[in-house]
Amino acid sequence: MTKLLGSSYTTEYVIRQCFPEIDNVNERVRCEILHLENAKSFWSLIARISLKWTRDEDREQYPSSIFIKVPTISANVTGIDEDIDGLKQTLIDLTANEETFYRLMDNAIVRGFPYPHYYHGEEVAEVPGREGCLVLEDFSGQVASLDYIPGFTLPQVECLIDALASWHAYVFDHPELTKPFHHFKHIDADFQNLLFTESQKLESFAPDWFDGRIRPLEEYFTTEYAYGAIRSYGELDIPPVIVHMDMNTTNVLWNKETMNTNKPEISSIIDFQQVHTGNICEDIARILQIGVSVELRRENEDRLLDRYHQKLEKIMGKRNPVSLDQVHSAYRRVFPFVSNFSLFAVVCYHSMYNEQEKDERIRAEKQQELLSRAKGVVDDVYRIINL
Repeated sequence: MTKLLGSSYTTEYVIRQCFPEIDNVNERVRCEILHLENAKSFWSLIARISLKWTRDEDREQYPSSIFIKVPTISANVTGIDEDIDGLKQTLIDLTANEETFYRLMDNAIVRGFPYPHYYHGEEVAEVPGREGCLVLEDFSGQVASLDYIPGFTLPQVECLIDALASWHAYVFDHPELTKPFHHFKHIDADFQNLLFTESQKLESFAPDWFDGRIRPLEEYFTTEYAYGAIRSYGELDIPPVIVHMDMNTTNVLWNKETMNTNKPEISSIIDFQQVHTGNICEDIARILQIGVSVELRRENEDRLLDRYHQKLEKIMGKRNPVSLDQVHSAYRRVFPFVSNFSLFAVVCYHSMYNEQEKDERIRAEKQQELLSRAKGVVDDVYRIINL
């Protein structure tokens, strides 16, 4: 029995939980563990367990590998926030969120919105003596994700817009899915203050662009504003959806063969730790704010929102509960709120490149592009709120 990731979990325990119908686990399967590097992770340690089945029928029925994630607070987080007790509670909340999502979905097929097959999960402290874990379909070596810079191409963004429309159509048809996610435990005053405090570092990173421009936005970093934006589906008279909330480049896995073509294919959307019930355009705004260049966003923003609505119409027909005007209104309504996370993310990624990108020229170019995207976001927030 081999322990995983320095945790209390053993391969035998994990296999028994994932496939409880299997007896004589040690005779029927041999396991090999590969601990995976995940330098960009905030909340997990990850590993791949290769499963070498000894029976032909098992090889046909069961996967050849599984992916396990054990919740942990990484150095990327402690480098920003030293409140360990607060971070532990955040970790518990995020893990519970993701477990709830996978259990609720129960591996239902959502056409156009792929997500990993779920085998087993435990929340932090749900099982005495265990740290919590999530065991999912393994994509290692089969797919690719993108770096923050350059980010998504236009065909990839179009593919993501279609995927979100497919997901939202599914949720519109299954409104009961939104009920467990009306809480926002991870969005509290301390968290919003952290986002605002870190975002102010932009003023020192690029004074010519940001000096005196972040502090006036403080009221848009409050929990009151956050909750109002998230729940704005009520004032806009549209149904809520389940928002991913962290649709950045590393959380979208692409088919390697098609990812850089005009017809890219999404293999899986991953990391549902921050899901909540909210506005239809939260994820769209997150993708566009820092997932692409300012120029690409501004040149295609309206067309992409139109595309989202057209995809909904194609899927749902007369059942589509959202008008095109409502889509555009929803986007403007959540744009300032989503900027909280985008500006915070730019600060984090800027620091990560200091650690991970050794080539000074490439590092400087990537950091400059991050700051350019942040400037575009700030400029457009000012325009939307007429400040």
